[in-house]
Amino acid sequence: MPIYTTYLGFLNKHGGSDKVAQKLGSCFVYYVMRDRGNNVVAPVSEALIEATKRKDWTTYERLYLQQLDYVAEDWMDRRSHEAKLGNILLVCFEKNAQHCHRRLLAEEIARRFDVEYKGELESH
Repeated sequence: MPIYTTYLGFLNKHGGSDKVAQKLGSCFVYYVMRDRGNNVVAPVSEALIEATKRKDWTTYERLYLQQLDYVAEDWMDRRSHEAKLGNILLVCFEKNAQHCHRRLLAEEIARRFDVEYKGELESH
């Protein structure tokens, strides 16, 4: 099954993560933000924060992908195995997926582990 991404506002607008997950069928929801239980894949460095403030997306993307170490790789591998059982939904607070690490993370899982990334949930 595929990976989707979305943002908190979308979940709130549509009744919360449980309601959205029900619509997708079998679904594993992961909040990929600091202090939400998945810190290994959340942006961590001051350089990433600075790149965000400067709106330097090329630098942000490079730095974020560099931070995905072996612990993050293990986290992504577990999600790829879960994708065989149900949909994966990666959630962050940034509305614009083009400028959010959740999209980068989903694309990286798809690339490394041959899982389909279907894009932003709001567009489906």
